[in-house]
Amino acid sequence: MAKRIIYVSRNGRSHQLKLRDNQGHNPGNNKLSTDVEPSDAVQWQLDTNSGLEAITGIKPSDSSKPAYRGSQDLLAAPPKNNNGIWEATVVSTSPGRGKFENYMIGFKIPNDTTEYWDDPKLQMKT
Repeated sequence: MAKRIIYVSRNGRSHQLKLRDNQGHNPGNNKLSTDVEPSDAVQWQLDTNSGLEAITGIKPSDSSKPAYRGSQDLLAAPPKNNNGIWEATVVSTSPGRGKFENYMIGFKIPNDTTEYWDDPKLQMKT
């Protein structure tokens, strides 16, 4: 069981995220795919100088929408907020190599009352 950390920050002055993870993936935008294995711990936390006020939620994307077709639950339970760091555990049995889950990250920008959402994905490595 490994710990997968996803670092969340604002992409410039946009309403989109810039994401990276502790596996060395750093696309410079919101197009992050983090590789996971059964029973891995996953954490989402604000990056250094993130430009964000807070992560407000983590939830599955609507798999009925064409953009998310094929997405399936890779997390055993919904992520929980633990003092600003969101945590979840990957299912204990792999649904198959390459299976993925699109999910949404909710976030707040300083001095803005709107809650924004962006959509990276987790991908099963084994």
